[in-house]
Amino acid sequence: MHPSLTVIAASLALAAPALAEAPLARSAATGAVISTQAATEPGFVVTAGVTLEFTDDEYGRGTGTSLSAEAYLEAEINGFYLGIYGMVTDEETDNEVDVYLGYRNELASGLSYDIGYTRYRYPRDGGDCCGEVTFGLFMPVADKLGLGLDLAYDPDARLGNAYVYGEYYVSDKWTLSANYGVLEVAEAPSEREWDFGAGYAITNETALDLRYYEGSAYDGYLALAVSFDTTLFGD
Repeated sequence: MHPSLTVIAASLALAAPALAEAPLARSAATGAVISTQAATEPGFVVTAGVTLEFTDDEYGRGTGTSLSAEAYLEAEINGFYLGIYGMVTDEETDNEVDVYLGYRNELASGLSYDIGYTRYRYPRDGGDCCGEVTFGLFMPVADKLGLGLDLAYDPDARLGNAYVYGEYYVSDKWTLSANYGVLEVAEAPSEREWDFGAGYAITNETALDLRYYEGSAYDGYLALAVSFDTTLFGD
């Protein structure tokens, strides 16, 4: 399955340096939802979000425009989190429901980390697929620049993937970002994929993202996504 906006956006705090105002994003390496907040807030918090993404030729040259809808619901207490994520697409075999859990925090140095596990299920393509142990790091290296690393490993298939990404905060509204990943494939050479684009924070809860994706296993395509994330309970 090609990565969608929220899969790539481990990276993508669509709002700028005030990361504590940015909600959740999907992990580039794993598909797990991770926090783009700079620090873990104490107490119990429930968050949710929806993303609509329009792509052009995502499934090959000449396939035209496609639409996907994604949603998540997550509960967190003192850094420990549990959530569910779902996606419906024009390509029904890509329809997906994931359950994930983990722990995230930030050190005094500013380094944020996220350790988790995600179980993937594809209702139209064999049901229960697989699970991955996930690990993510993010570090602001300047006032307007942040760098991150996402790792994932499937212990049953003994396959892993790794992504590096960077964000440049142009302003309080605009963020430029890019990702590069390597994925291990069973009985085949590893695949590579990359993307770059710009995000615009309309409000603290609503954002737009325009992005170009390309990989060694698929042709390049453009995607435009609008997302809404909010806190249902807690601060």
